[in-house]
Amino acid sequence: MRTAIFKQEWRESWANKRLIWIPIALMLLASMQPLTLYFLPDILASGGNLPDGAVIDIPTPTPEEVLISVSEQLRQIGLLVVLLSAMHTFSHERTNGTLAWLKSLQIPTSRIVISKWAHYALLTVGGILLAQMAAAYYTIILFDSFDWLDFLISTTLLICHFIVQLSIFFFIAAILESGVVAVVLTLGLHFIISLVIGWIDLDWMPWMLGPLSSQVLLTEVNLIWPLVTGLLVVIVSLFLASKRLRFMSHSA
Repeated sequence: MRTAIFKQEWRESWANKRLIWIPIALMLLASMQPLTLYFLPDILASGGNLPDGAVIDIPTPTPEEVLISVSEQLRQIGLLVVLLSAMHTFSHERTNGTLAWLKSLQIPTSRIVISKWAHYALLTVGGILLAQMAAAYYTIILFDSFDWLDFLISTTLLICHFIVQLSIFFFIAAILESGVVAVVLTLGLHFIISLVIGWIDLDWMPWMLGPLSSQVLLTEVNLIWPLVTGLLVVIVSLFLASKRLRFMSHSA
């Protein structure tokens, strides 16, 4: 009974093919970067409109630069894919009365929130791991090898970045009726704080986990405080989501 909601989430993900299309979407995003960078001179040359004898001389990126571009692609478009997949987690279930029914069964709110969050967290982790494996494969084939320890640390930081943002989304989605608004607010908050971090030295904030996943491929970085504050954000977000979860929709 304790894992019933968690298992139901996986059954629904399989039924609506979320288990398939999320990893595939993330893998395509990750694979496109090394392929695009490798064939970029040919793409530009085939575009035409170049004077006769013109030579396109683009420096070949290092494997680390390729992996950094993959990380940036996943942090932007990949995060949007994950949040959109979870968009109707609470809003749809409020409308059809599922959340109210679960409440009538006296199931703890924390179990509802954590079960759903754990499902999307594991799905995200699996998708990121597959995406990074695809990126590593094409980077080695098309460019060169790289330091695997740095790559593993980068992947771990990228996963932590996704988990933090997903947790913030769950808190916002728990207190608002619209899942679309929750996605917009989560991305908006992420964008604003990322800008602030660019102006002010706030290396301890969990929003640094994303940039650090790129920086660690090039140099040594301090990971302790972003990981600690990231863990705190996850715990606080899930706690508040459990306390403030709205079970009924005003439009229902």
